[in-house]
Amino acid sequence: MRPNSPITLRNDIAVVTCAGPGCANTIAPHRVGRPARYCSTACRVRHHRQRTAPKPITVEVDMGSATSRGRPPERAWLVRIRRGDSYVIVNTGLRRPHADRLAQQLTHLLTNKTSQTP
Repeated sequence: MRPNSPITLRNDIAVVTCAGPGCANTIAPHRVGRPARYCSTACRVRHHRQRTAPKPITVEVDMGSATSRGRPPERAWLVRIRRGDSYVIVNTGLRRPHADRLAQQLTHLLTNKTSQTP
């Protein structure tokens, strides 16, 4: 026990709130077993669905490294596809208008369900 920690009795009951997103309900403590984290099954399921929902896919245009490949700075743009923390670099060494056009085409391809020929 640390010297500055408060002394609590075993029978003291702490007020616990629900771990669900946006829920401020209190949880009634149980005498035995593991303490509850959610006030209801609905809060537990809502929190699980929110955590496991697929992240949206985005297409980004960014300035790459011009010095590593000896490229001029105007041809250092890259296009990347990102979902959450994962990403794939699609192309590097582009000029800005070409990178923007590729990003536009990829965004159209990823968001529209109808097929279109270039």
